[in-house]
Amino acid sequence: MSTEAEYFQARIDELTARLAACEAQLADAQAANAELERAAHDKDELLATMGHELRTPLTAVLSLSRVLQEQLGQVLTERQQQSFQVINASGQHLLELINDILDLSKLQAGKMMLKLEPVGVETLCTSALDIVRQLAEEKHLRLSLHIDPKVSTIQADRLRIKQILVNLLSNAVKFTPAYGAVGIDVVSDSEHERMRLTVWDTGIGIAADDLPNLFKPFVQLEHADHPPQLGTGLGLALSQRLARQHGGDITVTSAPGVGSRFVLELPWVSGDVARPSATPPPPPSSSVGDRRRLILLAEDNEANIFAISEYLELYGIPVIVARTGPEALEAARTQHPGLILMDINLPRLDGLEVIRRIRSLDGYSDLPIAIITALSASDERVQAAGADHYLGKPLDLDRLDQILDQYFAKP
Repeated sequence: MSTEAEYFQARIDELTARLAACEAQLADAQAANAELERAAHDKDELLATMGHELRTPLTAVLSLSRVLQEQLGQVLTERQQQSFQVINASGQHLLELINDILDLSKLQAGKMMLKLEPVGVETLCTSALDIVRQLAEEKHLRLSLHIDPKVSTIQADRLRIKQILVNLLSNAVKFTPAYGAVGIDVVSDSEHERMRLTVWDTGIGIAADDLPNLFKPFVQLEHADHPPQLGTGLGLALSQRLARQHGGDITVTSAPGVGSRFVLELPWVSGDVARPSATPPPPPSSSVGDRRRLILLAEDNEANIFAISEYLELYGIPVIVARTGPEALEAARTQHPGLILMDINLPRLDGLEVIRRIRSLDGYSDLPIAIITALSASDERVQAAGADHYLGKPLDLDRLDQILDQYFAKP
């Protein structure tokens, strides 16, 4: 009997040892998982910081380039004009690379939040075509748009779907020889509750062997009849992931010498047709009694202060500068500017909190405020800040022009 007891005791000891080993392995796995989570968080923080640090000097470079080009005007030789164009094109290209890398990182981390709303399909497609129209005209390409009459609106993130269409159209224009054609066809499939936006071209096409690599990040296809392209190879990978986050997908059919058809398929039901597009809010009033022809620039980066101030001088509008959050709050309260350009990353008090405090002051609820930030326009913090306008980094000078024209007449 004792032999049998010893046997069972030995088995119990063996199982206990195995259990202890499993618990140790589980503890190690949990520790490793926690370390991975910390590393992922650190990576996200690094990318966010990197995005801000890279965009900030780009604002100065692109703004001053524009200022010099407008100030010098006809004095510039043709070669000097070309130099300015190269500076601007290179800066915009660098911005695109930064944005693609950061967006892909957000998607991979599951932190890309969509702002779903009713979007007018015709307006969306037309605005995307307008962005590539100049390059298409330079190559004498015919642009076309055909929309199924049953399609009016769709529930989607307006900025992200436009981003996808512009990416697909840019590739189509880039890889289509002169005197070719590029277009968008939109059709509905009410039976399967899907809508298909097809971006097509008569370009050089894609070989069958290359199609499986088309949507892989950092992969760029080579073509014997087309010069190599600059970029990270992230555009299509990012577009497909954005489509899938919407519950859709992007597929492609293509053949060398025939052209390509990229199909953006999205969820859609016929009920969306009757849903009106969101009505944009009216522009804020500019009739406050004590509003002055004065701009408050809240910014702590000296290069950006110089660049933006120089640009605003073209409008002949006086500018006062606040380099910290408390300074910005005090200047808004005492100087009564007609418009505030507010950077978010201010010392001592961030720009978002400054805006909230300004809004709480009597008589300041309708003071026009434009946020200057590297954050996305769809970021919850930006949406909740209470600003009237959004200006990304590097500063979108065309958008700034629109804002200035809204509140101040150019002399």
